[in-house]
Amino acid sequence: MSAVSYGERIRRVPSAGLPATARTFFWATVCAAIVAAAATSTVSYDNVRWPVFVAVLAGGSLAQLFATHTAGNQIFHTGVAFSVAAALVLPPELVVVVCVVQHVPEWLRQRYPWFIQGFNIANVVLSGLAAWVMRWSFERDGVYVTSSATTWGVIAAAAAAVTFVMVNHALLARMLRLARGHDVSASGLFTLDGLLQDGALAAVGVGIAFTLLHSWALAVVLTLPLVLIQRALALPTLREQALTDHKTGLLNSRGIDQPARAEFARARRLGRPLSVLLCDVDNLREINNSVGHLEGDAALAVVAAAFRAELRPYDLCARFGGDEFLVVLPETDEEQAVVVAQRIQAWLEQNPLPTSEGNLAVGISIGVGSLHEDEPEIGTMLARADAAMYAEKRAGGRSFLTVG
Repeated sequence: MSAVSYGERIRRVPSAGLPATARTFFWATVCAAIVAAAATSTVSYDNVRWPVFVAVLAGGSLAQLFATHTAGNQIFHTGVAFSVAAALVLPPELVVVVCVVQHVPEWLRQRYPWFIQGFNIANVVLSGLAAWVMRWSFERDGVYVTSSATTWGVIAAAAAAVTFVMVNHALLARMLRLARGHDVSASGLFTLDGLLQDGALAAVGVGIAFTLLHSWALAVVLTLPLVLIQRALALPTLREQALTDHKTGLLNSRGIDQPARAEFARARRLGRPLSVLLCDVDNLREINNSVGHLEGDAALAVVAAAFRAELRPYDLCARFGGDEFLVVLPETDEEQAVVVAQRIQAWLEQNPLPTSEGNLAVGISIGVGSLHEDEPEIGTMLARADAAMYAEKRAGGRSFLTVG
């Protein structure tokens, strides 16, 4: 499983561009990739094994076509195995070629915004060249130790593979932080599972590199596990999609049901505060009728973006119905929940939805319900929040009301 790319879900929110700080990092990454590519272009092509180059390029391009997308702005694919293999068996110029060209079929199929694909390419180029430099540092008497499967050669290849994964994850984690506010823990890039997943793929890449140099038949056999990895990778994503609202990327009513009940049970058992917000998009039908259903979907995405900006990583958020959203706030009393609701409303006021007819302010009515002592079930909290939400709608949606 590979989390080596910035995801495509940002196309679903109106502000599809990059924030200023993310733009700066984007251009810095692209410039660094160009400079690194130019600085390493000093190797002779006399000993290049062109069939190996073609095999690595073809394998990487095919792997990129079968990418799996997640709700966390990441793209998972097995192409990292071939990028690592390129860094171990090719000169740096051809490593760059592989890292760039293998993305072309994927881009033609997915049509990502230019800055997403640009960052992904620059990231992989820098990661691949960093791995090549690590391989080069193990050179002995002008011979790359990775040209033979000796113990020292395997150690050198493993060091290069680790370098690729760490550089790749570091750059991606920083971009996700700057572009979409995902911290390191939310991205999962430096969790044990995240590192092991890409580490395993990088290890397959090491095996592919050695076998391409010594046994093409064995290289074919080694690529077969990538098919199994890809299929296994898709299963969690399919489960996630069944619990996720496709228009907003948030949980759906089914996805939030068990986690919400678990938080309710925990709060009751430990005597901790818990609050819920029921939110209803104001005048969504009028938005659909006046500027179109696509803009109505974009309005839902704006509301989802407000939640992502203002909620904590461990808060739960779901699109509960057509224009309704449910937020579960652990360790939050009623007064704190009202503050959260006000922050969400303020974010929406400051970030109107751009449409063909101008900016459109997207408003939501929010009702707050908090856990009472000896609360029998979570449904009573939701009922209070629902009553508060409709009281706010009747009041014009200008205040945050609670029903006790």
